[in-house]
This record gives sequence, structure tokens and C-alpha cells, in this order.
Amino acid sequence: MSADKKARRYADIQRRIAKRRPFGSGPQEEKPLKPADRVLDLLNAFDALAELAQRSYNSILCYGPKALHGPAWSGVVIWYHSRGYHGYQTLNLLGVWAHYQQGRITISIGIRKLPYRAPVYDPGVYRVAIQNNFRLYYEDDGLPPADRDRLLYRAPFELKKRLTHRQALSEILERWRRDIEAG
Repeated sequence: MSADKKARRYADIQRRIAKRRPFGSGPQEEKPLKPADRVLDLLNAFDALAELAQRSYNSILCYGPKALHGPAWSGVVIWYHSRGYHGYQTLNLLGVWAHYQQGRITISIGIRKLPYRAPVYDPGVYRVAIQNNFRLYYEDDGLPPADRDRLLYRAPFELKKRLTHRQALSEILERWRRDIEAG
């Protein structure tokens, strides 16, 4: 094998090694973002809700955020319930959803109340499990707000009004934080 051929082969091996993922990780899947996911990214919804979930509140326990997806919608939610032994009975989802309504992507910000649905309540198991997911105990997929839910904002998404939507999200979350901290 000539020196030139060896050098090309060596460079090819180095390039393949550089492209490999770390040991133990699955194959990298880069799916294109759905339009609803892209809208939530443009609004910085995940980071805005993450900031709220990381705070400590006197009257509630707050978890999340979590990105949720359905066939025609995407959302980012945090979930919270009142402190105390019976606080688990009602869970609140505060979220931002991008969903299709009359053929257009619509942004909805709202609060959904979910009743506890599991047959028994074990506080130790619940306390650990609720930190990562709410679906097990509340049997809900995190759908966008319906008529019975508390809608805080709804508007058709327009790219040129992105900053207006983002400002509305920021103001709503700030108002929610103040209300929770006031008790």
C-alpha cells in the first residue's frame, strides 16, 4: 500500500471516528421540527416555563416543564398542585400550546385542572413519580385548553407578530407568578 493511500485511509478512519456518537447512545435521529414545535421555539416557551418551575413557592409544588405532542398540536407545560396532604387531588397544568384551528396555527396559553384518577394514593410513590410526569395519576395527554379550561390568551400565530406573542406570554407568566406568590 502506498504512503498516499495509507494517508487517505487514515484520514477516512479519523473522519468516521469524529462522526460517531458516544458509546451507549442510540443512533442520532434528527427529525425536522413540526410547524407547531417551531412556533413554540420562536416563542421561547420552554425556557419561559422552566424559569417558573425552578422557583420555590409557599403555597404550591411546581414541576416541569415538559414538551408534549399530539397529531395536530404541540405544547409545553408545567404542572403544580397545592401543598399539603390533599393537594394531589387537583393538578393544574399551565401551558403554551401551538395547535391548528380553522386551518391556521393558533397559540393558546391557559390553565387546565385535572382531577386525580389513580385508584389509590401513596404519598411516597406519588412524590417521586409526579416530578417527571403527570400522566400516570391524572390520565391526561396535556391537550390544548378546551371551553371548560381557563384560557389566558389565544391568537393566530403570525411570524411578523412573534415578538408581540412573546411579550404576551411573558406578561401572563409574570402575572401568574405574582398571583401564586401572593397566595
